[in-house]
Amino acid sequence: MRNHDTVRAEIARAAVRSFLRNGFEQTTVDDIAAAAGVSRRTYFRYFSSKDESLLSQMQEVGVFVAERLARVPETVPPLVALREAFFQVESTLAEFRERQRALATMLRTNPRVHGALLLVQHEWVDELTSILTSRHGGQERMADRFHAHMAVTAWNLAVDRWLDDPASTLQDQAMDVFRELDELVLAPEQGATCKGPGG
Repeated sequence: MRNHDTVRAEIARAAVRSFLRNGFEQTTVDDIAAAAGVSRRTYFRYFSSKDESLLSQMQEVGVFVAERLARVPETVPPLVALREAFFQVESTLAEFRERQRALATMLRTNPRVHGALLLVQHEWVDELTSILTSRHGGQERMADRFHAHMAVTAWNLAVDRWLDDPASTLQDQAMDVFRELDELVLAPEQGATCKGPGG
């Protein structure tokens, strides 16, 4: 017998397939239930709305990033560790590139869904902040949340650039954005070091 998490994941995958095939607004809960091979009543045991079934996929992405961040050695600087965590997740999604592009486009062009996505990404920030905090004893510092926000923002910018340039790959765009972020964060520190107290 399938467990709760397995059924929930199957329904969520059926929801994404339905949204990509028919469009988010045109897809009904009944459509998703039929695609998943469950009743409408069963659907509502797992999700309260069609929005939730879509965004559960984004919540899973956040969980994957957090799991991979937790495996990066604590000696690795925070932004580098976050970059590696996002890259590892991207490498697992690369084989579904066209589906990934279609889903990203829908998440960014539908105002209703995009607003909910931003709320989910706040959950990402909370979880990533918690893991960064655990790397230095459990007392949250402003830098922990700042680094988490920067990494999620960098990822969103990479996705936006990727959608604007069909010839590129998301990983290439992410590499460029994170490199620019490294330069932005490190350049002022290097400049201050070079100038010294006398300017």
